[in-house]
Amino acid sequence: MKFSSTVSLFLFGLLFVLCIFPCLFFSVVSAEKNKNAVSSADQSEAEEESVSKVKNSDVTDLLNFLISDEEDEYGAIRYDKTLRPLFGGEGVQVGITMNLDSLGPIDEVNMHFRVDISFRQFWRDSRLDFAQYNGPQYTHNLTLSHEFLERIWVPDTYFPDSLDASKQDVMVPNVLIRLSPDGSILYSSRVTVITKCPMELAAFPLDTQTCILRLECYGYTAEELRLFWKDGIDSVKNSSIHLAQFKMEKIVLTNQTFSFSTGSFIQLQVNFHLKRDLLFFILQSYVPSTFIVMCSWVAFWINREGIPGRACLSITTVLSLITLIGSTNAELPNVSTIKALDIYFGICFLFVFGGLFEFATVVYLAMLEKQEKAEIKAKQDKAQAYMDGLQSKREAQLMSEIADSFSVNIPHRISTTTSPTPLELSSQALSVLESVSRTRKDEYKAMRCSMPKAKQFPSTRTVTASRIELCSRYAFPSLFLLFQLVYWGYYGFLREVSSEQSEPT
Repeated sequence: MKFSSTVSLFLFGLLFVLCIFPCLFFSVVSAEKNKNAVSSADQSEAEEESVSKVKNSDVTDLLNFLISDEEDEYGAIRYDKTLRPLFGGEGVQVGITMNLDSLGPIDEVNMHFRVDISFRQFWRDSRLDFAQYNGPQYTHNLTLSHEFLERIWVPDTYFPDSLDASKQDVMVPNVLIRLSPDGSILYSSRVTVITKCPMELAAFPLDTQTCILRLECYGYTAEELRLFWKDGIDSVKNSSIHLAQFKMEKIVLTNQTFSFSTGSFIQLQVNFHLKRDLLFFILQSYVPSTFIVMCSWVAFWINREGIPGRACLSITTVLSLITLIGSTNAELPNVSTIKALDIYFGICFLFVFGGLFEFATVVYLAMLEKQEKAEIKAKQDKAQAYMDGLQSKREAQLMSEIADSFSVNIPHRISTTTSPTPLELSSQALSVLESVSRTRKDEYKAMRCSMPKAKQFPSTRTVTASRIELCSRYAFPSLFLLFQLVYWGYYGFLREVSSEQSEPT
């Protein structure tokens, strides 16, 4: 019994050892592998860091060597940043490209505009050529800090017409320096320039303007430094510029050479051809002034007897147009040039003031006509009273003559004959009356015909208030419509001609 229990314990212990030993073995092996892997990774990282330090150290030493101001074996300074490349030989070629980040605002009052550009300059300085050195680190371009600019020669380019110019330095200076193995340098920076833009405002606001951004060297002449557009007509990129009052027609790149007392200099020009958008001025100037003129025509249909209403309407339209003209011109430069908008406002003012003058003329003529009619009526009443008195006098004289005729003829007839009957007496009286009145009839008719009549007076005047009123109702709108056709036709034609001349060729 004891023997079997001893054997059982022995077998159980042996089985336990056999199970635990492989697990311990594999755990130890795995730990050893992990330790070896970590050691190899640390060693690899250390080696890479060491190589990187070696490369960085080599590049730094290389740059310090290239731009060293120490003397070489010939006693000459290796790199003098005060001297241009190829000093004493041919001029250095400096290529220019730009990326137009933003344009505007364009200020007509002060005649200048603002532009934000990414300004890039390309040139080659053979003194910085490091392609001759061996090593993979010397076959790629080197992107350097802006501080490197202080240690090398850079072109003295500037904007001659600028009123203000500055480089962007938000967070850090926005400068890119890239050095190629052959010594070619890319110098890129973000620049904000406010420069002059002389404008011809004769056709304002139906005008097109050309604003020019000029670039040249300040000290180096054309023989020493030659500026040129590196990518030709594509040297200036336009990044979807949107302007408030203008539309970009095109960008033209040119270069010119100017001679001064200090020498000849090359100037690069970026010509921005801009076409003014009319919608703002149509809504703010043309439409209000047109409606003010049309409102002044309402006075032509108001009874001229309603003087307060017509006077208020006419004066209000005149004052409204003067206010509109003043507020518009306050936003424009004080130039002596007569602008297209000034012509439109001037004609509108003439129409409005013409309506006021027509009202005053009609009221004055109506007053004269009323006075003349009153005078004629007074004369006619006086003549009528005179004729009535004359007729009464003639009638009394006629009756006296009739009575005399009766007293002479009828009694004689009665004495020689028998007494006449009433019928005979009436016929005799009538014959005597006709014979007496016939002699006065022509004189009376002439006097009646010579009397003035009120109805015949207006027909003797060629210009009357009613006729002026009627003509004004149709003449003012017709003339204003004719002016609109001439104005928009003329300036629209000039605008199209200017647009066609600015089309890219």
